[in-house]
Amino acid sequence: MQTTVHRLYAALAAGDVPAAAAVLRPDAVLHVPGTHPLAGEHAGIPAILEFLSATRARSDAGERIDVLDVLDGRDHVAVYCRVRAERGPATLDNPTVHLLRLEDDRVAEIWFHNREQAPVDAFWSGR
Repeated sequence: MQTTVHRLYAALAAGDVPAAAAVLRPDAVLHVPGTHPLAGEHAGIPAILEFLSATRARSDAGERIDVLDVLDGRDHVAVYCRVRAERGPATLDNPTVHLLRLEDDRVAEIWFHNREQAPVDAFWSGR
């Protein structure tokens, strides 16, 4: 399972959207907490790719995800990471856990668990 997850995060780091999409199930769901405009459920590969595009559009150079640790379970993988982004003088530095559920060696669901939600909401809301 870790191989799939490492492929996903390597593709995201490289900006390789087709490689990232290749490790997602067609019916994958991304769960993004918060009250900001990007929060909510993003169901299916096109919706998840639109979320990635929206984070790039709302920041100077998109998000950067530094993977700090990966915890592997039977059906789930937890990725402890640091998500960073800038927009002019505004910065986001967000320690978070991404919980991934895998099916058939592909990502079926992802839940974001932010350490502090208020700064995330403020950054993606443009405040």
